[in-house]
Amino acid sequence: MDTEEMPFEEALKQLEAIVFRLERGDLPLEQALSVFEEGVRLTKLCSARLTEAERRVNILTRSVESDSGELEERPFEDEGEDDLWGGNRDAG
Repeated sequence: MDTEEMPFEEALKQLEAIVFRLERGDLPLEQALSVFEEGVRLTKLCSARLTEAERRVNILTRSVESDSGELEERPFEDEGEDDLWGGNRDAG
């Protein structure tokens, strides 16, 4: 499957596998570089998909709040972030 057509979840799964392989440290240098390059491609893909998702959420959460009736963009609230990250990120 072409990387550009890959769903976010699949790209993330492959990226996690790449990180695991690189962390083991048993790949020859050239193979490690090749795997690392694929990881960079997948990282860019995931980042682009997340940026697009954030843009879409911002569009969907726009509301009419000004007297002139213009749309005002509001960033997505971080409610429920504790659940997403498995705990309170501010707890350190």
